[in-house]
Amino acid sequence: MARVLIVDDSPTEKMAIYSMLKKYGHNFLFADDGESAIATAREKKPDIILMDIIMPELNGYQATRKLLQDKETAHIPVIMVTSKTQESDRFWGMRQGACAYVCKPAQEEELVALINEHALRH
Repeated sequence: MARVLIVDDSPTEKMAIYSMLKKYGHNFLFADDGESAIATAREKKPDIILMDIIMPELNGYQATRKLLQDKETAHIPVIMVTSKTQESDRFWGMRQGACAYVCKPAQEEELVALINEHALRH
């Protein structure tokens, strides 16, 4: 069972991911933007972060970079979950330090496998 931080400015997208994953027994935290994601990650220390990219203020690329540069949160894996589907977007997300990149609509099997692979091993 992992503590999962879902970061997305869309309540609909957050609920879709939560609804898909809740049956696996994970605990969930939520953030609406990059700044609140960083604050929540520092305070609550999730096992993994599911990070949208397109958000107001601090976008997912910037938030991921800041999280991975901070010694308090650098160990937390970040999976980009986004509607940005271009190969250049994927490249840039991975370059920021994401451990995986998932295009929306996210598939349950893929998210579960990635959470099991990255969150439950540290």
